[in-house]
Order: sequence, then structure tokens, then C-alpha cells
Amino acid sequence: MVKYAACYPGQGAQKPRMALDLYDQSQAVQHLFSLASDITGRNLHQLLETADDEVLKQTEITQIAVTLANRSAAVVLHEEGINPECHAGFSLGELSAYAGAQVLSDEDLFAIVAKRGALMAKASEESATRHGTLGMAAIIGLGFNAVERVLAEREAKQLYCANDNGPLQVVISGLAAEIERCTEALKTAGARRVIPLRVSGPFHTPLMQEAQDEFSEFLSQFSFHDPHVPLYATVTGSRVATGEEVRDLCVRQLSSPVRWTTIMQHLVDTEQVTATIEAGPGSVLSGLWKSSGYTMTCLPAGTADDIRSIVREELSHE
Repeated sequence: MVKYAACYPGQGAQKPRMALDLYDQSQAVQHLFSLASDITGRNLHQLLETADDEVLKQTEITQIAVTLANRSAAVVLHEEGINPECHAGFSLGELSAYAGAQVLSDEDLFAIVAKRGALMAKASEESATRHGTLGMAAIIGLGFNAVERVLAEREAKQLYCANDNGPLQVVISGLAAEIERCTEALKTAGARRVIPLRVSGPFHTPLMQEAQDEFSEFLSQFSFHDPHVPLYATVTGSRVATGEEVRDLCVRQLSSPVRWTTIMQHLVDTEQVTATIEAGPGSVLSGLWKSSGYTMTCLPAGTADDIRSIVREELSHE
């Protein structure tokens, strides 16, 4: 019997028309679209039908749209009898994992994600005004500690390690000029590539502190239930025990690095899952699993065809 973990992608996974095929086949997904549209005040079916890459990469839109695509995938997986036994999400995707573990209702999820996206967009604009052009870049070929060491040696200003994506992949975030200044030092230290990313906000760094403070106050009105199944958080990379702990980590996540490498290790060694499912658009997390050194299979599940493939594989094992 396959033991699945659901892994939910975050900002950067978005693409035009994502989840519309799931909408076409599932009344439950249609209800989810309607619910999310009512709560966020946006016609999300129309948005996903017409928006191009430029529109979708706007933080306040991306976060709602990716979360809707993630939850749509989870809904269809459930309808097909695929019920992951633990949940983890990458950055924004962690909030989809809260819903998967029944910590949040979908109503509360979309209200929280809409506020989160608006606050992070505002904080990004204010940081750019205050500090200058901001950016993010993926460092390929070095681990988290090695990149932190290089930034410290170069005395980088307002530039931080934001994502621990894998043993040899780290994302840095902060001042674009500092990324450029540190690039050669990173390559000298062993980085094979330094790749600018489409996400331009200083996410998961201290530059998001103002958004974090307001977000904390906003979350006080919502109920966070204890997880019904194992749930992992990116701030610590560890399993979360209570709803109150989830609430605290949901706030801290805005300015804390994403510890995805640690989560992957726990899913393999602690939870002993036999396969992971990328429940949402794209294949970013499948790529991180592939390059992680683990033999774990990560199955894409962002489209109706992807999910049908998983179901066929399940049936072949019966």
C-alpha cells in the first residue's frame, strides 16, 4: 500500500488557466471557486481564464490563485480516493497544507491568504521604496550553511538566505544590488549557477517584519484546530502538534527561512512515506525531490490528467 504525503507548491508555481480542467470535471471544485471568489471579492474563474503571466505574478493575486489551484487538486484527489496521510507546503503552499490537515476551513483559508498576499505585496513595495530594488535568486551547488557563510564574509546588507530548497539549492532574497555584488563570491565558493527568480519580494526575510506584525493581529480572529494528520511547518521543518502552534508558525513564516530540506528528510525518515504528491500547479517540488538525493518519487497532481495517472498507478497495485 502506498503511503502518500501531499506537498503543496507556493508562489512561483502559477501559470495561466491552472486548475480550470479540474473545475470542468468537479462540482466540488466549482463550489470551491465560488466560495473563494465570494470571500476574496474576485471572479477567480474569469481571472484564471484571462490572466497572463504578468497579472498572475502580482503577489496579492498569485497567493489566492495558487491556493485555489492547490485546494482544487486536493479536492479532486479526494474524490478519486487518494487521501495523503501527511501534509506539507512550500512557503505559501503551507497554508494549503493547513486545510489538508483540517487545521483551517476553506472559508478561513481564503480569507487568510487574501490578507497575507495583500500585506506581503504592501511590505514589498515599502521595502523597495526604503531600500531600493529587491530580488531573489536561486543558488545551485551550495547548501544553506555555505551560502550563509558567504553572505556573512561579504558583509551583505539586507540580503538573506530565504529558502533551503535542498542539499545543494538555496534561495537568497533582499537587495538586488547585493545579489549582484555577492554573485562572484558565491561562484568562487562552489555555486554552479546563480539564477534570478520571478518572485521579486523579500519574502522569508526580516524585511517582511512589518507585514508579520499586522498579520499576527489579523489571525487572532480565526480558529486554528489541531492537525488531524501529520502536518509539517517550514519555519522549523518539523511536525506541528497543535492549532495554536500552527497559528504562531503561520505568522513567523513571513520573515523566516523555508526549511524544505528538513521537511523532505522527515517525510522520508520519520513518516516513512513511500511517495509524495505535488498537489498543485507545475513541477517545482517534483524537481526539488528529484535533486534532493532521496529516491522518493514525487508525482505531479496539478491537472486532471496528472491525477488520472496517479489513479491508474494505484489500480495497477491492487
